[in-house]
Amino acid sequence: MFLFRRKKAPNPSAIRLEIILYHFVSDRRNDFTLSGHTVTPGEFQSQMEYLVARYTMIRLGDAAGWMDAAGGKRGPLAAVCFDDGYRCILEEAYPILQTLRIPATMFINPPVLGNRDLLWRDKIRYLMRRGLEEEFVDFLRSRNGRYRFGMLSKLGFYKWTKKPRALRNMAIQKDVDLFFSRKGFDAAAIASENALFLEETDVAPCEFLEFGNHTWSHPILTLLSAAEQKEEIGKCHEYLQTRGITPAGLALPFSPFNRRTTAVCRDLGYEYMLTVYAESNYSGPEKKDRPLILHRRMAPKDVGGMASIV
Repeated sequence: MFLFRRKKAPNPSAIRLEIILYHFVSDRRNDFTLSGHTVTPGEFQSQMEYLVARYTMIRLGDAAGWMDAAGGKRGPLAAVCFDDGYRCILEEAYPILQTLRIPATMFINPPVLGNRDLLWRDKIRYLMRRGLEEEFVDFLRSRNGRYRFGMLSKLGFYKWTKKPRALRNMAIQKDVDLFFSRKGFDAAAIASENALFLEETDVAPCEFLEFGNHTWSHPILTLLSAAEQKEEIGKCHEYLQTRGITPAGLALPFSPFNRRTTAVCRDLGYEYMLTVYAESNYSGPEKKDRPLILHRRMAPKDVGGMASIV
């Protein structure tokens, strides 16, 4: 069995796998595409054409099998994935995947499907678009000292709101909900107005798009107890099963994980866990237990950026 691993100087015979991560692929301009990780459909198509010309495109769920297979095409390999379950992927990216016959994986958070809510990170960006950072921080200061505000000036507001050392725990998810309520912001109405997320019926087996686990509510897993991690990962896993999908792996929100995370994924039989580190994945001769730790690169804005990272 082969193991994907970080390595500065891989063996010349090692097989390389590049995984590219997207969030929004859209020409739409709204609070979320303007403040989030967004690539236009035209640039997405150029990037996909660049990859198809140079790599064997595979499904993430098939990665271990490709690496084990004797003979045939052995690389370099590339895979494409999307996080969070945004509807624009189905409407604006999927037709390009179909045309080029590229398999991809979307990792979802079930509570926002059907635009019933916003992800807490989308709520943070929504506040920023309205210049409410200082007011929100003042609100957090009143929440019994749960946060390390000394790191705020160094990190900046956006990064500070997702740094484990700054947050101590995941209370920020409830606190941003409370702040939304105080300001009279209706998260579901905002999501619906922007047609932001997939409908539940969209989450179904598809020729060029499979679905995977991105946890239930997108927390920083290392800030959770073992029981909380099991619930976050397990609830999303069970949801996908109700949709006729058996997920192969977990896309780690923000990347941090620990032995508790690995244990839950191993119990679920997952093949891999995905970080967001700008590194290639290489095969090696060692045999290791699952899950494999695979690294993803954030998609660049244009095809020139793609050429520079892979």
